[in-house]
Amino acid sequence: MIAALRRRVGRGHALALVGAALALAAAPFLLLPYPLTLLTLALVYGLFAFGLDIAWGRAGVVSIGHAAFFGLGAYGAAIASARDIPVLLGVAGGVVAALVLALVIGLAGLGRRALASTMAVLTLALTLAVSQGARSWTGLTNGSNGLVVLSDSGVVGTYYRTAGIVLGTVVVVWLIVLRGSLGRRFVAIRLNQQRAEHLGIDPWRTKLIALLISAGISALAGAVAAPVIGLISPSISGIVMSTEVLVWLAVGGLGTITGAFLGAGLVTIGNQLLGDVIGSWYLLMMGVLFLLVVRFAPEGLVGVVRSVIRRPLREKAAGGAVLAGTGAPPPDRSTATAGGPVLRARDVEKDFGPVPVIQGIDLDVAAGEVVCLIGPNGAGKTTFLAVLAGEHVPERGRVWIAGRDVTARPAHERARMGLGRMFQIPSVFLELTPAQNLALARAEGVHPPAPLALYDRFTSTDDMLAKDLPLADRRALELAMALSWGPEILLLDEPAAGLSHEDSVALARTLREVAERTGCTLVAVEHDMEIVRELADRVVVLADGRILVEGSMDEVSAHDEVRRAYLGVA
Repeated sequence: MIAALRRRVGRGHALALVGAALALAAAPFLLLPYPLTLLTLALVYGLFAFGLDIAWGRAGVVSIGHAAFFGLGAYGAAIASARDIPVLLGVAGGVVAALVLALVIGLAGLGRRALASTMAVLTLALTLAVSQGARSWTGLTNGSNGLVVLSDSGVVGTYYRTAGIVLGTVVVVWLIVLRGSLGRRFVAIRLNQQRAEHLGIDPWRTKLIALLISAGISALAGAVAAPVIGLISPSISGIVMSTEVLVWLAVGGLGTITGAFLGAGLVTIGNQLLGDVIGSWYLLMMGVLFLLVVRFAPEGLVGVVRSVIRRPLREKAAGGAVLAGTGAPPPDRSTATAGGPVLRARDVEKDFGPVPVIQGIDLDVAAGEVVCLIGPNGAGKTTFLAVLAGEHVPERGRVWIAGRDVTARPAHERARMGLGRMFQIPSVFLELTPAQNLALARAEGVHPPAPLALYDRFTSTDDMLAKDLPLADRRALELAMALSWGPEILLLDEPAAGLSHEDSVALARTLREVAERTGCTLVAVEHDMEIVRELADRVVVLADGRILVEGSMDEVSAHDEVRRAYLGVA
């Protein structure tokens, strides 16, 4: 336990924590009561922004009605105070209500068939419903007049209580969530959901967990804010507050703790100092500031500072998540096949609307075998590979991995069974360094990688982002990630696409070495016949969605139908 904590907390982190604690402790000795009250308000709003950042900045879950959760926490504390109920019970009630609503919204808006905009619409509807409910349920909330919450601790006491709760919450969430396997998975899902899914990460479950954590933190922030704000009215859970927290986070910077509190502090203190002077013009000024930040500084003020002082790319890319080490349960990769094929497809058919693309394909692939799928454009090769990977569900037919029927299982479940994937366009985490890409893949894997020189190229490459790599190196990085993750079956879709002839031949030899040294089964779609001859144990020719012929490269190239359908020879 102690060793795990030491891996998660570096010396710089410890110093930053001590510095923050000392600064917060010293604030009452340096500030007058009014500025100290503003700082207290900024802290609770910063915690609210931090809560939203867990969902939006870390896991990519868009919520434009997050004030609903904040308002539930605030009303929980306010109702308890008004009715002489223990405040902790009211806070717990508000947090639980927020979690329940977040679960309902998440199940509806983050489903595998949900549109990308669904969550935005549902959270907007939620904040409107909660604020309207607060207006209408007068017996409980006192309607538009709101509930008064008095602090019994004075300005300094309220500040210290607020600062302690905020600092404690942030440290616990940072240490347990953001520096653990969940934080790593949040980063992976946000940066490249496709690749994350093929590393065995369930995007739906990961996003739902992020939303629940985010809602819980936001509700706690609302409960802590209640005695600081003093009057809890329906506007605290309305669309204006939801918009404001989006501005705080965008101005400060997504994916950073500093950004959440910096944005909330600057905008909140600015509002208090300038709001009375310029009135409604302040809202216009905030709108203009938001647009300017989104246009010219999409990473927020923290991103601007980092680019100026040239902070290490590791911090910029990872946003604080640990990308090495594994705290995840090992994937289920039992591949006992009792001598049968490790990958099997029977009578697989796939249509896109009225157009049949795959028409009754049967294929068996033995453990350790290298199979190349070739055929003319439109033959259904990539679609068939996608069906094997779990990206498409066939209309008819079945697919088995290691004797287990996976026809209805999504890609991440097949990945946990040892099925890896490479794409025509290399799919890596572009905003991470090559070393971080490799570390993330290894952390999600379970089998130790075979000693290949391919890994050594990237293990120490931490001075540039993956998006800056040339195509050949990006392809090599994708292969290194897939192999270091530890697949037992690897599907490759035109792995040599876009590479020069020399790079293509080198890649084919690398793949052949991988198959021989690791025993990994390879199924590759490829057009380059020289690559196929170098790589394949068996060649399967597809035409019009069916298998035309299979055998060695010499056998299929001598086949009359293949020469007519694919090689263009009469």
